[in-house]
Amino acid sequence: MSPSASNLESNNKLCRALVSRRQNMALQDDLNEAMIHHKNTESLAINNTFIRRMLTLLGLKTTARFFERDGICVPISKHKIVKSGIWAHLTEAATMKYLAENTSLPVPKIHCSFVHKGRAYIVMERIQGDVLPKAWGEKSEESRQNIFAQLRSMLEELRALQPSPNTGVESCVRGSLFDSRIPRKESRFGPFKTIQEFHLYLRKNSNPSEIKHMEIAQDLEDLKDMAVKQDGPWPPPVFTHGDLNPFNILVRGEKVVGLIDWEFSGWYPHYWEYTSAWCGNILRTEWRDLLHKFLDPLPEELKMEITRQKWWGEF
Repeated sequence: MSPSASNLESNNKLCRALVSRRQNMALQDDLNEAMIHHKNTESLAINNTFIRRMLTLLGLKTTARFFERDGICVPISKHKIVKSGIWAHLTEAATMKYLAENTSLPVPKIHCSFVHKGRAYIVMERIQGDVLPKAWGEKSEESRQNIFAQLRSMLEELRALQPSPNTGVESCVRGSLFDSRIPRKESRFGPFKTIQEFHLYLRKNSNPSEIKHMEIAQDLEDLKDMAVKQDGPWPPPVFTHGDLNPFNILVRGEKVVGLIDWEFSGWYPHYWEYTSAWCGNILRTEWRDLLHKFLDPLPEELKMEITRQKWWGEF
């Protein structure tokens, strides 16, 4: 081998070693953050027995191969599906259990939930139904209106849940929240004692009234109006799904048979369901235009949120 070829091979080995080291460091960072992510969540586990854990892990290695994966959810039988991952959290399972016990909403039944090697596993009912976009094209106008009426009734029941005294912006177990659409360093955030404290977090503790110079005067006025509204009095928080996109709604025939994906849920300001559905479906314009069919529009709160998203959001 010539000296130049030898040097090239040495450089390649060094590059591969550096890449491998960086990948290992990134993986270790993810695992370390995951351990923090799941710290003190043991009490949230449901039916956490050795047999159930082993059957779940075995199913993921065997029977799961016979079913089509659905994102981070993996079917292990015709009637059971497993949600797992570093950022899955036992709070979601606790939420579905809470809703099953306190409402008539069609949420998946939880069979068990646990943390294993830095990953949460939620074994739940695999509801038989189609996501709304798949079924929508074949629905008559009457059928569509019937579905909207069911959704409105379900969300009214959800919002009728009574928070415990001194409930702030928090999960159903009075813990932290998750929403991947809110830019931040931490994987989870909160809980917050008050809605005003939550608003301050959303705008990264900024006070628009202290801004002295801004190129566009209207921007400054919008920011000040936003802060005044955010800092003002608010009614008590209401329980909120937080991610009402059409793929989280399952239908069978003309019946809504499932509301799924409760990872963003919790006690939030009364406007959050509407504004998060509106802003979170920015590319699903047809769906966004239908939100008023099952959620009351809140134009002032939406304007406030659009301003907040413009300066401290991801849109």
